Amino acid sequence: KNIKKVAFIGNAKDKHADKSGLEKYRRFFREKYSVFEDVDLRKYNADSLFKKLSTFDLIYVAGGNSFVLLDAMSKSGFDTIIKKLLDFGIIYLGQSAGACVMGSSIEPFKLYDRPEKANLKNFDGFGFVDFVFVPHDGNPRFADRVNILKKTPPKGFKLEFFTDEEAIIINKGLIKRFWRNILFLNNM
Repeated sequence: KNIKKVAFIGNAKDKHADKSGLEKYRRFFREKYSVFEDVDLRKYNADSLFKKLSTFDLIYVAGGNSFVLLDAMSKSGFDTIIKKLLDFGIIYLGQSAGACVMGSSIEPFKLYDRPEKANLKNFDGFGFVDFVFVPHDGNPRFADRVNILKKTPPKGFKLEFFTDEEAIIINKGLIKRFWRNILFLNNM
């Protein structure tokens, strides 16, 4: 697919004091694609968000706090429109928290990801895969967090651990493990 227009969603960092990490990714997308736009989910409802996002070729969702991101996605209606956007051929690219929300649940991250920063009651992910996507395996910066889940995995959850060089690609329901800490979804 020829990608020209990129929507950048950085809401997973809404409650972070330091948002400098987002700039690296913004710069990458600005330099690579002819149309780049920040889309703040807090400014939309499902109808206006669908109109907005349906004009893009790729939706990039940055990492940060999974609970803050899922809360913003739920309040904006993103959770109700994502399948339709994918059916239109729009590509979803999620990094870290952006990948986590696409799995079965983010509940296991309550052990370390500061769920109190969001007002979530339902921790179900979007269910595009039947497991909990656990990023940053092997990354020393996140070793304490990942090891909590490895040593005492929460009962009732299937966990899949990914290094920062691994990802999965889902295309028309087929799942392939790949390199990079990014989840691609494309139902073309």
